[in-house]
Amino acid sequence: MSQPVKLSDSLVLDARQTGAAVQRSIAGQVEFWARLGRAVEPLLRGDAARALAQQGDTQPVNECLAAVGTPQGDTRLQQYLRSRPFPHYEVDKDDAHLLIRIDESGQKTRGRFVNRRFTEVK
Repeated sequence: MSQPVKLSDSLVLDARQTGAAVQRSIAGQVEFWARLGRAVEPLLRGDAARALAQQGDTQPVNECLAAVGTPQGDTRLQQYLRSRPFPHYEVDKDDAHLLIRIDESGQKTRGRFVNRRFTEVK
C-alpha cells in the first residue's frame, strides 16, 4: 500500500537527476535511498550517525554538478581532498596515466595501482 508523503523540492530534484542516471523513477530513487539508509544506520556509531544527520543540509547534487570545472568547484574539491586521511593521491601532471602518492610527511611517490596496491614507478 503506498502513502503520499511531502518531500522538499531539492530532494525531489536530486532524486530526479540521480535516478535518471541509473534509470530509476523519482519514487524508485527515494525508496532506494531509504532502503540504503535503513541498512546502514545500525552499523553507524552514535557519533557518526549524528554527524551524518547534521550534514543533512549539504549542497544538493545539482549544485555540486554545476560547480564541476569552475574555480569554486575546484577549490571545494581541493579542500575536501586535503581534509581526508593520508595518503593523498593526485594525477601526475607529466603523465596522466600515473598518480602521485603524498604521504603525511609530504613525501611524493610516482606510481599506479596494480591489483589494488599502489606500486612505485621509477
